Amino acid sequence: MTITPDQRFAFDVQGYLHLQNALTPEEVIEYTQWTDEAAQTDINVLNADNPEGMRHQINRPVSRVIDADVRFASLLDHPVVTPFLLEFLGTDYRHIDNDLYYTYPGYQGGHWHRGVPAHATGHVKDGKFTCPMVKVFYCLTDVGPGEGEFVVIPGSHRAQFELEVNDRVDLPAQHIFDTVKAGDIIIFNEGLLHNGRPNPSAKTRKTIIVNFGRNDARVWRGYKPTPATLAQVSDLRRMILTNPEGFWS
Repeated sequence: MTITPDQRFAFDVQGYLHLQNALTPEEVIEYTQWTDEAAQTDINVLNADNPEGMRHQINRPVSRVIDADVRFASLLDHPVVTPFLLEFLGTDYRHIDNDLYYTYPGYQGGHWHRGVPAHATGHVKDGKFTCPMVKVFYCLTDVGPGEGEFVVIPGSHRAQFELEVNDRVDLPAQHIFDTVKAGDIIIFNEGLLHNGRPNPSAKTRKTIIVNFGRNDARVWRGYKPTPATLAQVSDLRRMILTNPEGFWS
């Protein structure tokens, strides 16, 4: 696959892409099975090598899911996602963190945040993307209204004005992902303001999240892959997982 001019334009002005039916039905079944198995992981055992790092993890239910089950490393260079990562981050992009993320029934909602500062150009320079951080959601459940939807503020990766967002569920100009189907993929610039909405339904929203950066990105605290994981993956995936040492490591 290659990124189209329409997709390039949309990511530039919106800061996100919603790729519908990006995974095959067979992949959805396979990944769902993997997540069911990974959800049984004892996170204390998984993080025995770095218990301090657990303070920086989500663990809803499992962070470092690639270390929990190395099969998830296939999402580092999934053929649908790779062309977008190459376009937005460069040919030598790196892994920052990875999570199996569940939005459980009764979830009260998160807080508005962005992973990197907004930039006047939207992280484009001389006609090329220079995004510091891009996140990928592999969606494994249908998500409709009132089911803990993901929400972004399109264009906020280039916002020039600050807005008080504390304790607000809704913000002006927001886009709510309430038409998601299992097998969709959402890719977004981490300069976007984004959040997770409350989940008053009886459904658990299940997502595999992989966060990527440019070649100088540091792995987030607590997410440095184990030597055992690095020994089991391909040379390309080992490169993606191997980050320069730095203050995030």
